[in-house]
Amino acid sequence: MTKKHHYRDFILKELERRQRKNPSYSLRAFSRDLEVPCSRLSEILNGKVGLSESRAVNLATKLNLSPSEREFFVDLALSEHARSAVLREMALQRVNAREEAFEKIGEDQFAVISDWYYSAITQILQLKDFDPTVENIAQRLGLTLDVAEKAIERLEAMKLVEKNAEGKWSSSDAKYSSTYGSSSVAARNYFLQMQTKATEAMSADNKRRWDMGCTMVPTNREKAKEVAAKIRQFRLEVMQELQNIDNKDALFALSTSFFEMTDVQPH
Repeated sequence: MTKKHHYRDFILKELERRQRKNPSYSLRAFSRDLEVPCSRLSEILNGKVGLSESRAVNLATKLNLSPSEREFFVDLALSEHARSAVLREMALQRVNAREEAFEKIGEDQFAVISDWYYSAITQILQLKDFDPTVENIAQRLGLTLDVAEKAIERLEAMKLVEKNAEGKWSSSDAKYSSTYGSSSVAARNYFLQMQTKATEAMSADNKRRWDMGCTMVPTNREKAKEVAAKIRQFRLEVMQELQNIDNKDALFALSTSFFEMTDVQPH
C-alpha cells in the first residue's frame, strides 16, 4: 500500500497555521521555535535530508502534536528513514493501519476519538460559572495554549463547539459518535491515554479526588459476557445521573475495565 501521508505535511501544516495567526511569521522564526537550523529545516521540507527517530520525536514535541498525531508522525519518519529494514517495515505496517482507519471514519473523527482532551473540552464547557476562553480551557485541563487552540479549531470545524460574539466557546447541539467503528487503533490510543490519566490521578502529590479499585475473580466465559453487559448498562446509568446534576463544577472520568487474565487454552 502506498502511503497517503508524509511527515513533512505535519510540518508544513503547522507553519501555515502559525502564518495565518501572524502573516509576518517566517520560516526563520519557525526554525527558531523548532530549534532546528533554518537551512536544515529547508532541506527537510524539500526532501533533501531525512529524520532520525530522535529528531522526529523532538520535532513532534515542538510541533505540539497530539499524542496520536505524534505516534503517526514518528512512524511516517521511521517508515522512510529507519536504518533497519525490519524497523522500516514495522513502521510502514502501523502507518497503513492508521491510514485504513482514516478511510473508514475520517481523519478528524479519528483524532477526536483517539485523544482524550477533545472529549474533555466539549464537556468542560458545560461547567457552571466556567469562563469558556481558550486560556481557561488550557489551564483547567493542563494543556498548553497551542494544543488547546488546535483542538478547538478541529472541534469547531466538526461543528462540535461554537464561538459566540464575545469570543466565548460552548458545546454545540451537534453530537459525534464516541464509538470506534472498525478502528481498533483509535480505541487503543484513547484507552491507553486514559490509563495514563488514571495513573497520574493516583500520584502522591495529586490533590484531586479519585476512587479506584481492582479485583480478580474466577468465573466462566458465558457468565463474563453477561457481566460485561451489566457493566456497560451501569456505566450509562451513572453517567446519565451525573449529567443531570445542576451546578456542575468539576470534570470527572468514569473508566471501567473487565478483561480475561488467563490465556485461552486450545481445545
